[in-house]
Amino acid sequence: MASPAATRPSETLDRILRDYQAVAARLPDAAVTRDARAHAVRELSRYGWPKASDEQWRYTNLRAFEAVPAFGPAVPVPELLLPELAPELPPALPGFQRLLYVDGVRQLGAAASAAATATTTAGPDWPAEQRFGLLCDMFASDVAALRIRGSAAVEVLFLTSAAAAGAACYPRLQVALEPDSELKLVERHLGAPPAPTLVCANIAIELGRGARLMHYRLQQCGPRTAFADTLDARLAEQASYSVRQVAIGAGSARTSAQVRLSGRGAALSWQAIAVGRGQQVHDAALKVEHLAPDTRTEEVFRGIADERARIAFSGHIHIAACAPGSDARQSLRGLIEGAGAEIDLRPRLEINTDEVKAQHGATTGALDENLMFYLLARGIDRSTARALLKWAFLGDVLRAIDLREVRRAAEQGAAGQLPDVVAIGALT
Repeated sequence: MASPAATRPSETLDRILRDYQAVAARLPDAAVTRDARAHAVRELSRYGWPKASDEQWRYTNLRAFEAVPAFGPAVPVPELLLPELAPELPPALPGFQRLLYVDGVRQLGAAASAAATATTTAGPDWPAEQRFGLLCDMFASDVAALRIRGSAAVEVLFLTSAAAAGAACYPRLQVALEPDSELKLVERHLGAPPAPTLVCANIAIELGRGARLMHYRLQQCGPRTAFADTLDARLAEQASYSVRQVAIGAGSARTSAQVRLSGRGAALSWQAIAVGRGQQVHDAALKVEHLAPDTRTEEVFRGIADERARIAFSGHIHIAACAPGSDARQSLRGLIEGAGAEIDLRPRLEINTDEVKAQHGATTGALDENLMFYLLARGIDRSTARALLKWAFLGDVLRAIDLREVRRAAEQGAAGQLPDVVAIGALT
């Protein structure tokens, strides 16, 4: 007889399919067409539920996702209750249009501007390592869909309410920038339901020739949340995509991202931090495809695992034979702070042409004892010195968040995971 662990993947998939059949009739075509949902069902059935033995999923806490009570989407919160949610929302960003989604469904507010107009398109074909994107395609109840012409600044808040506890939310974000357009986009995931809850998001991005996207991503969900986000981005000639990602929330989190540099001179800058404590698990897998000449990638990751937390980051950069002149740089660093903590960094460069510039480095360890000695020798006590070094470890990525209000929120969130940093007054 097979063990429970051996049968769990198929049992989970069966439960997902049953939950889908139970709600399929009430899922709106405006968010995802019936054909697209059916395609997602077929593809997820073909791939199956991921297993811990799968290389791309070995560091994900799959049990947290399997333990979700129900995969069906939460019942939308009545609008008359929305004022009660106001205290959970951060202050509005000056100069930004705010879009609010509660439990994955758009709430009425300011109409879309001329520069940011709604347009829903079919999602990408998610590969096996991004199969949680299929789960979102199956169950999504709404979509934040933007087509940008010219310049715009948009903040999209995805709030998971207490009413979603024990169910699932499926935020969906689609962004298309027309040639030479520019967008500052803040994507933020908030909310702390009191019972195990699934938040499963997918993000699809298309950048036209010469388009520029600055994308700030903050994941600050509560500890009872299993959070997954799946991202697909495609860049045309001379397009630029800059990501500043902060992962500090959720009990278990998984990011699966794929970026295709399809046009000559396309450029990606991906800078991210993850800070975990207690028994949090943060796993991120980023794959970048250089598919045209003179494309560029800058990839920076900093992770701190305290107590018994586990943090993993996989950075796979593939430079195709058709991409001479490419430039790829990786810097992955992890800091282990707890006796039971774990950090796994996996840099990978796959190069199929000789005409490239490429470098990568990955280091994991404890705080630098030489720097510690330097601070102690100047009269700083050990606990303060440790806190200062931890804060400095995150500093290069936090400083790269050039939007002051977002950087402040990121710093407050990261410091909240590091009580000794708060104690020394590193935040003012």
